[in-house]
Formats: sequence, C-alpha cells, structure tokens
Amino acid sequence: MTPYTPLPLLHVSDGWESFFTDRGDEATLAMATALQAQLTGVVLPDFMVQQRWFAAKGERIEHVVISRQAIWKRKWLFLQVQVNLPHAGSQTYSLPLALAWEEDGLETLAARQPDTLARVSQDGRQGILYDAYADETFCNELLEAMRQQAFFPQSCGRLKFSASADFARLAGDGSTPLPVQPATATSSNTTLRLGDRLFLKACRRLWAGINPELEMGRFLTEVASYRYIAPLAGALEFEDNDGTLTTLALVQGLVASPGDAWSYTLACLSRFLDECRHQPDAMRRQLDTCHEAILRQLSTLGRRTGGLHCALATPSGDPAFDPQPITSADLQHWVRQAGAEAAQTLEKLERHLPHLARDQQPKAQGLLTARPALLAKIQALLPLAVEAVITRYHGDFHLGQVLLVNEDFVLIDFEGEPGRTLEQRRRKNSPLRDVAGMLRSFNYAANCALTQAVAGNAASVDLLEPFVIDWERRGRTAFLAGYGEAVRSCPVYPQDPQAAANLLQLFELEKAFYELRYELDNRPDWVHVPLGGLTTLLLKNNRLYLH
Repeated sequence: MTPYTPLPLLHVSDGWESFFTDRGDEATLAMATALQAQLTGVVLPDFMVQQRWFAAKGERIEHVVISRQAIWKRKWLFLQVQVNLPHAGSQTYSLPLALAWEEDGLETLAARQPDTLARVSQDGRQGILYDAYADETFCNELLEAMRQQAFFPQSCGRLKFSASADFARLAGDGSTPLPVQPATATSSNTTLRLGDRLFLKACRRLWAGINPELEMGRFLTEVASYRYIAPLAGALEFEDNDGTLTTLALVQGLVASPGDAWSYTLACLSRFLDECRHQPDAMRRQLDTCHEAILRQLSTLGRRTGGLHCALATPSGDPAFDPQPITSADLQHWVRQAGAEAAQTLEKLERHLPHLARDQQPKAQGLLTARPALLAKIQALLPLAVEAVITRYHGDFHLGQVLLVNEDFVLIDFEGEPGRTLEQRRRKNSPLRDVAGMLRSFNYAANCALTQAVAGNAASVDLLEPFVIDWERRGRTAFLAGYGEAVRSCPVYPQDPQAAANLLQLFELEKAFYELRYELDNRPDWVHVPLGGLTTLLLKNNRLYLH
C-alpha cells in the first residue's frame, strides 16, 4: 500500500452502505455522516481538481454536496455531486466509484493508482477507492445492461440502460469481455475503447434533460440511417422520479481512424509550406495542381456535411426533428443576434486595444473605426425572405470534429457547443451555421500552419502568407462545391443563391466575432486569426454563391 500512503484513509465498515446517512441506528448514522463529510470535504475536491474533465480549471472548490448516490449490483456506487465554486457557480458531475482490496493483488492496485481517490479499510482489510471507469468489469457490465435494456430502481429514481437497433451488430454477442483502454488523453468526458468494436463516452459534467448527442445519435442511426457518423450502440441515463433524464454514458461503434481532419490538414499544410520556403517560384507555378488530393477530400467533406443536413431534414413525425419553414421572425432574430454579438465584441476589443500586440493594433483600430459601417453591413445581409427550412444541426462543427477514414470522413461529437444549455443546443436553426463553422476552421488551420512555419523567422511571413491565403480560398471553394452538390435538392438549402450567400456570410461574421471575444479572454496571442478573418469577410461583397 506504499504508493497510496499520502491519500486519505476511509473506514468503510459496511461497504457502500457506510456512505448512506439515512440508514441504520444512531451510531451507524453518525459514522456515515463523518465518512461522507470526509468524502465531500477532502477526497472528492482533491481528486476532481486534478482531472482533465473538470471544467472549472484554476477555480477553488468551496464545497461538494452529494446530490444522488446509487449502489449498482452491490459492487459499484454511482455518485452525482454538486460542486460549488466562487466564480463559476454550481456544477454537477458524475463519478462512479469502485473498491479494490489487497487480496485482488498488488499489481491490480498499482494499475489503479492514477484513478485512486483514497485508501480504505474494513475489518483489517486494506484497499482503495477508485474511479469505476478504470474497472474493466464495470465497463463490460454496463454493456451487458444496455444489451438487456435493464432498469435498476433507486430511492430517487432509476438507472435506465438502453440499446439501439444496431447494438448486437456493433457490440457482438457479449460472450467474451472486451478489453478496455483509454481512447484520448484530453477530453471534457472520459473516453474509452472497448476492444476493436466500441467507443464509450462517460459524461462527467452533467446537465438534466435530453442529451443532444444521444438524441442525434438515435435519430441519425435509427431514423435517417446516415452512414458517416459513429453509430449509436447504447446509453445509460438516470431517470428522476419526476421523469427527468440525465445522460451518464453513451456507447458508439468504434471508428478506426488515423486521426482527425484538423491534424491531417495541418500536416498537409506544413509539408506544403516547407516546399514553398525552399522553392517558392516552382510552387507558385504548381498552385493549380499541388493541392489536388486535399481539395478532393475537402469536396468530399462538403458532400458528407450536405448529406448530414439532408438526413437531419428527414420528416419523421418527431417534433424535436421535423423541419420547419424559415420565417421572417427567424431572419430578423438572426440579424439582431449577429449585431448584438458584433457590438459586444467590439466593446471588448476597445477595452483590450492597449494590451494587444503592436502589429495587431492597427487592424483592431480599423475594425473599431468602421463600427457603424460594420453594423450596417450586418443589417444589410437580412434577406427579405428565404425559402428553406430550419432543422437540427451539428452545432459545433470544425475540422477537429471530423475523423479521416479511408480517404473519406466520419462526423463526430454531436453534443453541441459546451457553453450552451441543453435547450439551446437542441434548438433548430439553419444548417448553414455548420458550414460557417467549418469555413472558419479552414481559416484557423491556415493561420496555425503559417504560425508554425514562420516560428523563429518572422521575415518569412511575407513569403509564405500568400500561399496559405491561396490554399484557404481553394479549400473553401472545394468544400462549398461539394456541399452545394449534396444539398441542391434538399429543403435546408435556400432556393435563392443570393439569400444563401447572405445567410452564410452573416453566420460567418457572427462566428468570427464570437471567436474574437473568446481569444481576447483566453488566448490573446491568437487574436490575429479572427481579426484577419473579420477584415477579409467585411471587405467581401455579398455575392458568395455556393453553386
């Protein structure tokens, strides 16, 4: 037990029952109250602030309250805890727990060390309390409960397991437990690979209500049969006594991929800029041919995006998904929203102006000087009418949300923007917002590649910048051509190309203003990207036909 000596010691005389303050005689309740105080006052805060999935990075936890706890199969304890923070308010997290004892073997205990919260003792036995997602048996039992679509009643509700129509095909017959490995080191959730078949996403920060990723996965897998996603296999939800659902975990078919489109695009641009540095004249002569492979892929990505939007426009009788006509009220709301985003961001930019890098101040001052014309331009983008529909859409679409698979793409992470409420993420809108998000991602990729290429050699900016500008222009054209091909006969796409162009530019502007505000608050060194993007967008006229 030497590796765990610094950790707190919890005495669990009655196993998981020791944590419940509403069971047993007076002496038992007193011990449970003391144990729970140790858990919430020391153990959970110390553990949670070290986890990648803890959202309030740098915040001090004031106190933790257990809002729900449920014993499952007498082996594991599902916890939902409310964390109170001085600046970020209250956040709710899911943390299922497991116990392991010395008789399980020192190797087993050592393997659990990164996921261990505390030492435990019971009648002379010594062991550890650890995160249950590090327990292979726990993960496989989750799968089996999904297969059986089981319900486990609890005093405050029930654990509800569900399986999609594709579960058996995706998960196999369950005759052999699947090995479990971490899928990624950086995530706001815990993600695990289950053999070579499944991907488990354990939701850490919780929101009560219908989970958009689970809901979208069910629709695209079972209703629209859209192929280019990670198909939904099953889910675990907690259902309150009043029927409110909170998603705790979901399982998808595993997508075998060498990486996401962001990493792939940066690698391609890095090689391209390296060649441009060494033989710029030759590369200028080859601009019409040197990007053929990646432009074909971006055109394919456009088609996959258009296919997704057509799938989400499938009439199903489900009011959460059925398309609705765009109204004049929608259009006016979108323009007001973009105008408010612009005004709020420009106010912030003005406050930050003295602190910006010297080479960015003229560009920022130019935006501020053009504020009246800029807000008028946003208003001028309002179409009189648009013949198209609003639908559900991805909501957080960029190159990092796309996996490369055999010269094709799979679209992932349908939970929407994490900063929005579940209700906001589930709200219908124009799918052209996804298109705008991807186009802004191209701009970020171009700028990121340029920044890496000129590191330590600022003089090469003038040489290489025209090459990335040209690449971005060609990439946009290829993506939009593929998208236009896919949605040409789909009701999500406005029949009037000029109306489509206006909406797309409106959404790009709104996205770029949001990015600028984000960078001012979080990454001042990246302010140049949305600043440059806004300058370019505002100089364009509105004839941005997709066809």
